[in-house]
Amino acid sequence: MAAPLISSLGPLNFTRLLDLGGASGTWTTAFLRLRPRASAVIFDLPEVIPMARRTMKKAGLAGRVDFSAGDYNRDALPAGADLAWVSAIVHQNSRAQNRAMFARVFTALTAGGRILIRDIVVAPSRTRPVGGALFAVNMLAATEGGATFTFEELREDLAAAGFTKVKYLRRGEMMDTVICASKPRT
Repeated sequence: MAAPLISSLGPLNFTRLLDLGGASGTWTTAFLRLRPRASAVIFDLPEVIPMARRTMKKAGLAGRVDFSAGDYNRDALPAGADLAWVSAIVHQNSRAQNRAMFARVFTALTAGGRILIRDIVVAPSRTRPVGGALFAVNMLAATEGGATFTFEELREDLAAAGFTKVKYLRRGEMMDTVICASKPRT
């Protein structure tokens, strides 16, 4: 899913990617293959970093990727990226947790940097897409504060962190919607 989804977003100009909760590096691989001169940092829990290192080595990208261990719900993020990828994370968190995470991403990004959020986004009625509505029930049962969120809720939470120009880059039915927001240049 990673390569076709990233390709569907149109031209993505960036020099340094921050892959938040990057896990094995699947998404980092897709981004770096589209931008051969770009580099990345994968930020994830300490026990996940060895898996990411193996994936990047196997993909021939190890020389373009740094690895940073930590918890994105508590720790400062590595600075200097002009694009942050937040993939399948916001539904696990409450709105307050997302606002705090967005604030950490905002601080880590360079001026003019962007955040891309891949997740399920539901209609204001919270009944569409149907899969998103059902997924919200799962989050209610499986997390302390997770849910599926509307575009307006995500826009508000991103704005609270300082982001502007919040828009859809891609609308999907499940975990394939991508929202973009920008950190002002000044």
